[in-house]
Amino acid sequence: MAKAELLDNEESIGRLDPGGMLKVVGRMPGMIAEAEKLSSYVSLPAAKPYDQVLVLGMGGSAIAGDIAADLYFNRSVAPIITSRNYSLPDFAGEETLVFALSYSGNTEETLAAVKEAERRRAQIVCVTSGGKLKELADSRRWPLFLIPGGLQPRAALPYLLLPLLTGLDRFKIASLNHDEIKEAAALLARLKDEYGPARPARSNPVKQLAKKTAGRIPVIFGSSATTGAAALRFKTQLNENSKVTALLSLFPELDHNEIVNLSVLKREAHNFSLFIFRDEDDNERIKKRIEITKSLLVRQLGGVTEVVSEGKSRLARLFSLIFFGDYLSVYLALASEIDPTPVEAISRLKKELAR
Repeated sequence: MAKAELLDNEESIGRLDPGGMLKVVGRMPGMIAEAEKLSSYVSLPAAKPYDQVLVLGMGGSAIAGDIAADLYFNRSVAPIITSRNYSLPDFAGEETLVFALSYSGNTEETLAAVKEAERRRAQIVCVTSGGKLKELADSRRWPLFLIPGGLQPRAALPYLLLPLLTGLDRFKIASLNHDEIKEAAALLARLKDEYGPARPARSNPVKQLAKKTAGRIPVIFGSSATTGAAALRFKTQLNENSKVTALLSLFPELDHNEIVNLSVLKREAHNFSLFIFRDEDDNERIKKRIEITKSLLVRQLGGVTEVVSEGKSRLARLFSLIFFGDYLSVYLALASEIDPTPVEAISRLKKELAR
């Protein structure tokens, strides 16, 4: 069966995706609205000045911190830093606001780091669906955003991100405009009609791109502080859902190194597929760099796919890029006849670590 036909075949999709990852991606617009509602019920301490915000997390939980940092790059009163580690940087202390994000509640790196945050008397807020992190929050009386369980962590992004954005707003670190949340949910509902499985491959740009990308190694370019987090999300979704290697670099840094090796590639000697994530807030010099970089690499890489954000607000535009990438990662898995849900290597690793 041709790959494009496979993506239009409901029976084949059901066989290849028994965990329903494709359906979960389509739930993102509703998750955004639900997560906003759930977040509004949580009580937080009175706001006070903080020197910095640390977002503790790994994998599908940590990406929420990266998104917040991009979203508020020039709009926050304190730096927002994602920490993927067992320990904290030396500067963390009483004037640090810490968000501990673990979808399962059992991420060992996050649990170790949040205990260190407690010893340093940081203000701690937890976001989890349960597990040991919930037990800690309950016993210490830390503020807790308790989110719905039963999903793969990477599939629960709105439930992890909206509590973080709500907390940043209520602690007066960065202002959250609730109209932006409504716009993001409405935009993704519209894009679902364009990208979703009900739209046939002949008129579905994401299905067409999945067919084109199958068997190739994605090379992803984003831009620091605008599309970088969305590009990283795409890379990790390709890793976990599609089970493919993907390479990520960010402007302007990539123009100081990686442009060199890519510019001397022999087109027939590789199977790369270039994606560039773009946003209207990209610095004007970044926009010029992108155009020049494309001109230097397009022949060697055999073309480029530009993924341009949609929407008015920064939040909606970021979600549009994420939604596109999530759908593409699942379609690519199905087009390659791979089940997108299991992450067997991670499961085996956790079992070995538990010994």
